Amino acid sequence: MLSKTDFLLYLEAPMHLWAKSHQKLPAKPPSPFEIFLSQQGQTIEALAKPYIEEIVLPGYGDGQLLWQQSFDDGRFQIRTDALIFDRNTQAYDLYEIKSSTSVQTNHKYDLAFQALLLAAKINLERVFIIHVQKNYCLTGEFDQRQFFTTVDLTAKLVNYHQEVAKLREDAYQVTQLTAPRPDFACTKPQTCPCPSLCHPNLPDHPIYELPYIGKKALTLRQMGIIAIKDIPESFNLNEVQRKITQAVQNNAPIIDRDTIRHTLSQLEYPLHFLDYETFNPAIPLFKNYHPYESIVFQYSLFVLDSPDLEPQHFDCLDTGDEDPAIRIVPDLLSHIKPAGSVVVWNQSFEATRNQELANRCPQYADQLRDINSRLFDLMKIFKDGHYIHPDFHGSASLKAVLPVLCPELSYDSLSIVDGGQAMITWHQLQSGSVPPEAREEIEIALKAYCQMDTWGLVELWRKLQKI
Repeated sequence: MLSKTDFLLYLEAPMHLWAKSHQKLPAKPPSPFEIFLSQQGQTIEALAKPYIEEIVLPGYGDGQLLWQQSFDDGRFQIRTDALIFDRNTQAYDLYEIKSSTSVQTNHKYDLAFQALLLAAKINLERVFIIHVQKNYCLTGEFDQRQFFTTVDLTAKLVNYHQEVAKLREDAYQVTQLTAPRPDFACTKPQTCPCPSLCHPNLPDHPIYELPYIGKKALTLRQMGIIAIKDIPESFNLNEVQRKITQAVQNNAPIIDRDTIRHTLSQLEYPLHFLDYETFNPAIPLFKNYHPYESIVFQYSLFVLDSPDLEPQHFDCLDTGDEDPAIRIVPDLLSHIKPAGSVVVWNQSFEATRNQELANRCPQYADQLRDINSRLFDLMKIFKDGHYIHPDFHGSASLKAVLPVLCPELSYDSLSIVDGGQAMITWHQLQSGSVPPEAREEIEIALKAYCQMDTWGLVELWRKLQKI
């Protein structure tokens, strides 16, 4: 039978569903970050049950909560989160629990799939989604009454019923095929669960490397084109996509030297190279935080007073049981000079963190906002197409650019190699799940990872200076 999970997999890409139904999905153990997200979802689901019992159920004159019930019609099957049977009306209401802070499009397909099956089995009257309240703020003890909000989607789902009825039938037919069709393939090989089926014999520079390629990838695929080198000059691409295409086809970087020189000339000494590490849990850990709001638990900073000096390094990591901002902010501000540019990678991230820290630490608000006025986003040189290299593979991320321009720097020797791992490691330290004898070594590893990110900014700036 086709489950709700199967149906959502079909919406992702028919090939993914076919692979699952034919045992062709390669076994891949979840990463620590994926495990954390799963556990977080389970925690939210567990919190939602008493919310339904204590807040939602009393709103019924004579209601009965049915928790996680299974239904099927021989072809389709579901397990509901919560059903409430109203004995007065002899009707049922469906409540679906989501860990997001808003109702998303895929949620509507999810609920329409359930509603179609339930309507054929029981007297289903209304459909609701319970999700995390974005504006919830932890001010004292955790309050589940304020943490969740309930949205009635009954009327909106009517517009999805006909479409979902057809889609679920199409999905069911995919599971019955002995072999998949080529057009079943997804357009995201980087995250594809079955690349050998969706993207066999992918070339070195596939069309999917072009940023924001979207539906154009399907058009190219229908033209028989999967390699960037084969894209005709007449094909409609934006400026950055066209530059990447030219770089790949000519096997040479494209460097706008004049623009880079002009951009870097705006930097003012002393130069500061700054990087934050953050953790953003659904359930706030500290007072005055919202769901999924980033906790800045670490920073790394290099300060270069003048071109003829070596940069000085400063950092701070807080793993205590209080809001890290209390320690992080004054420590950072003691090392950032009152003048000079602050170089970051992805300015919107650091700027948002600084504004949040200013709100949280009002006594330092003016200084933090002053930092924002001096931010310089080194990533924009690459994102805006002023420096494009085929080996960036269409990405402007630090992890894509750094190995190409600074091959002498490598994360391979580090025990923590990405932001997701850093998040989980900090949470393990902060929650006390790390043995005392192992804490120092792990804290050193966290600092080494953040320092590598920041040193990468310094070295990339130096490389660009030589252009």
